[in-house]
Amino acid sequence: MANAPVAPEFAHLVDLSADALGTFVLFATDDYFAEKENLLKPGAPEWREGAYTDKGKWMDGWESQRRRTEGHDWAVIRLGASGRVHGVLVDTTHFKGNAPQEVALEGIDAPLTSTAQMLEAATGWFEVLPRQPVKPDFPNVLRAKTPSARVTHVRLRIFPDGGVARLRVYGEVVAEPRTFWRRGSVDLAAVENGGTIAAVSDQFFGPPSNLLLPGRGVNMGDGWETKRRRTPGSDWCVIKLARRGVVERLELDTHYFKGNAPQATLVEALDEETVGAAAVEGLLRAPKGWQTLLARTPLVQHRRHQLEPDRPLPVTHLRVHIFPHGGVNRLRVYGTALDTPAERRALAWLHALSADEASALFLSCCGARAWAETMAASRPFASARELFAAAENVWWKLGTTAWLDAFAAHPRIGSSKKGKAQTAKSAAWSKGEQRGVDASEKAVLAKLKALNDAYFEKFGFIFIVFATGKSAPEMLALLEERVGRSKKAELETAAVEQMKITRLRLEKWLAERGGER
Repeated sequence: MANAPVAPEFAHLVDLSADALGTFVLFATDDYFAEKENLLKPGAPEWREGAYTDKGKWMDGWESQRRRTEGHDWAVIRLGASGRVHGVLVDTTHFKGNAPQEVALEGIDAPLTSTAQMLEAATGWFEVLPRQPVKPDFPNVLRAKTPSARVTHVRLRIFPDGGVARLRVYGEVVAEPRTFWRRGSVDLAAVENGGTIAAVSDQFFGPPSNLLLPGRGVNMGDGWETKRRRTPGSDWCVIKLARRGVVERLELDTHYFKGNAPQATLVEALDEETVGAAAVEGLLRAPKGWQTLLARTPLVQHRRHQLEPDRPLPVTHLRVHIFPHGGVNRLRVYGTALDTPAERRALAWLHALSADEASALFLSCCGARAWAETMAASRPFASARELFAAAENVWWKLGTTAWLDAFAAHPRIGSSKKGKAQTAKSAAWSKGEQRGVDASEKAVLAKLKALNDAYFEKFGFIFIVFATGKSAPEMLALLEERVGRSKKAELETAAVEQMKITRLRLEKWLAERGGER
């Protein structure tokens, strides 16, 4: 059963809260009458006449008990896809005398490993939708005045209490840039990376957005399926890729489509950077103006097909034809992501620096002078991916002396003192990486400091850990485990952690510099 229809302006957006993407309700202040997990159930809310539990009327949604104290209830949801929120559906269907009077939505960009306790203590929450009234027994569509900043979690507040059947959070996916900077290929069409459907010829039985979902579909209804054509030609859909890239391999899956799989496919490509953004809209449904990426290729039913493009092309959009009609379960578009114009500008700026200036920049990312100077001498980098690959290759080739030099540039955990060669920018980043420690209880911090002193006495260098997303107790547990290792094993572990820190600092630099206009 489908959800209640939403506003037309949400039709081109992604449901960031879709259960299929891995959305999870982390916490609710109260879900006495109906479980918080029901908020994310696929399909429309159900009504069961005369159905009761030992707590009360069975309801298909999240429902808190009647408050007898001041305040209100809320739920914290980790989104399956991070992104900018344009609006939400707060569906109170079947909640007639027990719906909240008002709702509000907040968001935060936080590590996906954050616990409910960490999120409740976080100070980075911001307003996505202001407090506003909602109707009972109604699919309330609430629009944001402007798209929000990137969020990974949302907090739905209901005033003062009551029940909400479903929550849908509509927006545009904003994947972590590192998704496209890593070694190897990436699925350029995956919805969690930012792939979307730009146009379609027919979606009578199933929408083409199903093609981009993770995993394999669970049945024939979990794919893209068109009605039976009674005219010549083919059905097709246009996919806007998450990032401009060069396609290396396509994976087209007709799983579960046995009596209605297409006989063949043909894939065409379009590069927005080449034709211009203004021309793309007119070309989406145009029969001409596209390049052939994959010539017409036979398909069989109930099979995952591995398809190789006829030639490498930089593309932003793909038009996937199925002949003459039928159904496809999933589509994967594996390829190499290309740099954005902003990333190209950032690299050009880096390449224009003098050797000393470039070394200073790299030294702010890693305190090993040999690493910084080698990176400066390795310029130019053909792409952001090559920059990060070089950072790792140089690090692992330099070895112990450089590693110890980098370790010495860090302050000890729980200390505000700088190590040698630590620049002001590096110090600021180190402080940011240790925010979880600074906010921890004094007893845990004292244990960390004392054990770190013992660690230093044993190994001759400080405890290095990639602290982002870790609480103070988690880091204490790591320190307790690692202090018992051999020096050789611990040196290699510390080098791995240092590389994570270096990469994060490089990522921050590229994101900040690339964001300049």
